Amino acid sequence: MRFALAVIGAGVVQIVPYLVPSFTTIGAIAFVMFAALGAGFFAGRRGWLAGALSVLFGGALFGVVSLVGPNAAGETPLDVLQSETALVLAVVPYAIGGALAGAAGEWLRSRALTRR
Repeated sequence: MRFALAVIGAGVVQIVPYLVPSFTTIGAIAFVMFAALGAGFFAGRRGWLAGALSVLFGGALFGVVSLVGPNAAGETPLDVLQSETALVLAVVPYAIGGALAGAAGEWLRSRALTRR
């Protein structure tokens, strides 16, 4: 349950840099990686998987949000499927970085809990 909440929470937070046009590229990548680090921290175990899944979930959620708006008027279901698939595949390199950030978050959690 904690794993799923960490992934969903970090994925929802990652919509912010996608929807705000004033975010710089470096700032958006840092925002996404920090959210993935948080997913790995709060997931407890398998932090690398939580970080990667949070990035993929955030990208997919952004695709759903953008396809619900007026920009998607007149698209067929196959167009929507193609757009979502292309978006998720474009996010895969960032998911690898998210996996590394999630592993770092898991490591930070283990260090913080052993220091008590």
